[in-house]
Amino acid sequence: MLRRYAPKLKWDIVLATEDVNNTVCKLVEDRHGVILLELPVESSGFLDSRMKALEMLKATDKYKYCLPLQDDFILERYIDEAKINDLFKYFEEDSSLVSARLMPCPGPSSQIEEYPFWALISSKDTYKFVFQATLWKLDACLEWYTVICDVLEQNAPKNSLTSTEAYRFSIELKNNIAENSVGQSYFKNWTIKMNYKHIAWIRRGSWSNAVYLSPFPYRPTAIVRGRLEVWALELAKREGFFLEGN
Repeated sequence: MLRRYAPKLKWDIVLATEDVNNTVCKLVEDRHGVILLELPVESSGFLDSRMKALEMLKATDKYKYCLPLQDDFILERYIDEAKINDLFKYFEEDSSLVSARLMPCPGPSSQIEEYPFWALISSKDTYKFVFQATLWKLDACLEWYTVICDVLEQNAPKNSLTSTEAYRFSIELKNNIAENSVGQSYFKNWTIKMNYKHIAWIRRGSWSNAVYLSPFPYRPTAIVRGRLEVWALELAKREGFFLEGN
């Protein structure tokens, strides 16, 4: 879907996974030129996998920016390349600006434009950090994931549950420390300490499909509590893939 709706996109597309030999991984590598990044099994948690992937990307010394996307965020409309390219200009002009949220769901509470079409994420926002598509300066993104992984370990050490699967579900996914009030507080304090700024795309209207007027119009979260959403099954069928419902 990235290749279809962002045909001129020249960015590297990197898939971080513990199973680089998986059939699907090999398929996207061979057919679409996706770069496979092999994660150590011990760093395959919901948060530390992201931190490890960013560490590995930083070590290559090739990347200044990153756009982290979960594997069930599905692009189904053309991206607005001009608006996204504007962001790189803003990033270069302002060293304190480190991230730009591309999906206004949730959007910024302010409608005052910091840059054309973009508003500042402030302490008044309930969700100062979200997993929705956000363009980051890579160094700052890695800093944040290091902070929140440390917070998670302090609040719930990995050895607090005997089962890795139970830990990931009960602690990492169900509680979602990065997006709950604990994570939002740490994100705010980290942002103030580092003198960073974050901006977000201002939602163009109140109707549900207004999110598709964003620069990176995708369907978020195809998998909820381990189950494929109905729309994801319909989308797969439309695209010529057969998936069994669960």
